[in-house]
Amino acid sequence: MALLAGSGVNGAAPDLVVSTPDTIETLVVTATRTPKLLKDIPVVTRIITSTDIERSGRPDIGALLEQQVPGVEFSLGMAQNPQINISGFGGGGILFLLDGERLAGETLDNPDYSRLNLQNVGRVEIVKGAASSLYGSNATGGVVNIISRTPEKGFHMQLNARYGSHSLQSYGALASYRKGKITNSLDARYDSQGEYKFPNFGDFNRSYATQSWNIRDRATITLSDDAYITARAGYYWRQRNSTNVTHDRYSDISTGISGRWKDFSIKYSFDTYDKYDYEIATKEQIRDYRNRQNSIHLQYSHEFGKTGILTAGGDWLHDYLMSYEFGSASHTQTNLDAYLQWDWHPENHIWIVPGLRYDRFSASHANRVSPKLSMMWRPGKGHCALRLNYAAGFRAPNLKELFMDFDMAGIFHIYGNPDLKSETSHNLSVSAEYLKGNKSLTVMAFHNIVDNRIAYLWNDSLMGQQYINIKRVLISGVDLSLMKSFDFGLTINGEYVFTYEKYTKGDIRANPTRPHALTLKTDYTHLWKPNWRFTATANFKWLSAVTGDIMPMFSQVAVRSQRYPAYSMLGLSLSQTFPKDITLGVNIDNILNYIPEYYYYNSPLTTGIGGSISISWKM
Repeated sequence: MALLAGSGVNGAAPDLVVSTPDTIETLVVTATRTPKLLKDIPVVTRIITSTDIERSGRPDIGALLEQQVPGVEFSLGMAQNPQINISGFGGGGILFLLDGERLAGETLDNPDYSRLNLQNVGRVEIVKGAASSLYGSNATGGVVNIISRTPEKGFHMQLNARYGSHSLQSYGALASYRKGKITNSLDARYDSQGEYKFPNFGDFNRSYATQSWNIRDRATITLSDDAYITARAGYYWRQRNSTNVTHDRYSDISTGISGRWKDFSIKYSFDTYDKYDYEIATKEQIRDYRNRQNSIHLQYSHEFGKTGILTAGGDWLHDYLMSYEFGSASHTQTNLDAYLQWDWHPENHIWIVPGLRYDRFSASHANRVSPKLSMMWRPGKGHCALRLNYAAGFRAPNLKELFMDFDMAGIFHIYGNPDLKSETSHNLSVSAEYLKGNKSLTVMAFHNIVDNRIAYLWNDSLMGQQYINIKRVLISGVDLSLMKSFDFGLTINGEYVFTYEKYTKGDIRANPTRPHALTLKTDYTHLWKPNWRFTATANFKWLSAVTGDIMPMFSQVAVRSQRYPAYSMLGLSLSQTFPKDITLGVNIDNILNYIPEYYYYNSPLTTGIGGSISISWKM
């Protein structure tokens, strides 16, 4: 168990994990920070398995989440940077983790999603709802934890290539080794896509060409049955050809070392993310942004027989930010926290998990106590489960929001606000689950109360835009998931989520959540003969129309409403595995040939039907 815990024990997952017959015995770590079987977790958690990833035909995390989880929508912001919305919470309220580690660098409150390479991912754990009692700031709406594969015994290697629409190219290599007390996995991937124009008019008329490299290595030495040391290192580079004069460049270097001895674990992490302007004529690279994070994590976790598990820990995080948004000045902030959780199992059919966390941020002088209480009752033969969860969430103002002084090309300024309050939330969810044989059904109702949400609006006295706290926002809804599998190799999954947002009168609803979202997935697998396997996966998603507010650049008065139309997307992935583990794949996107009449920032960037072909060889 130690090796599995090491791969993600300090990570987090979103609040919507759905149990199915093939995942209920899966060991997960995000919802409670300790390895537990999915069936024993009192927090509803969703798992996207490595098989789901392979069959989806989705090479990036954004497309995968949109396809697999209803209520997830990626849109574009300034300079075509992706923004996420998960059932009413944006990038600032959804904490993304890579093997339990936070990511440095952000744009419009979102991390650089291109860093989240899916090539060596064992599973994605998603928990919707506040998770600040375990993970602190930025977990007001949930956690997405991307967890690497654990190497199998022996030496294994995998090569893959993909070619697709708009000159898409992707090449990857993965090598893993596990023998005796040593395991190591090394993966590298190169991606590129050409520039392409949109067929209709819109807020933008083309998608920029991009290239990226992503390299990661992770090694573990097992010292004994209850002790190990893990070291990791990663390098990331991306270029976006935004103009004919300059290109935008992004790079990241991350390292870390962690260890576990019996009930104690310690981890040190370093992550530095840079942005550059690359001058094509002079070939000069000018750095205008750096976010560097150093963190130390300590945790004690002890199991008291069959009664329960006590988990206690704390973090020290030092955050440095130099940015063009400060006029190339720099600011720092230190976060100290401590948390305590009791995972109590008083009876065979009852689980109760209370928790508490305290955080302090130096720059904003924010202090916050975040409690939670999770309960589960699984009566009788265990086919049914009832879960009840309350959790408090918060997000401290970041350095950009506190100190920003950005000149928008001489047109106006965007100002920070040192008086910003922390964004807080209260999340309550109730869920019922039925799981028997080859079918499952989960229903969850949720209600969020969000206070002091951080946004930026026009300030007449400053003659510019400024970060402020807006009034209370209520986010409520219902989440329904069902699954049925058949003996002849067919599995059908359907999920629907209804989300209702209520803003205080007068506040701007700039990034509205679509109230209805539906995903349908069918998987078919057939083994023709030994080592000859055919799979077909069809994915359908539908998002309803929604009306939002558009605020003019220089005023709050002339706000106008904009209705964004509903749309449907259908994709098909086919693959055939031959002897010697050679797999050929075909992916067809947007079979319904949906093309937006106008390309808004939250429109899908499709230009019509497209797709890709791929080949993979496992040795």
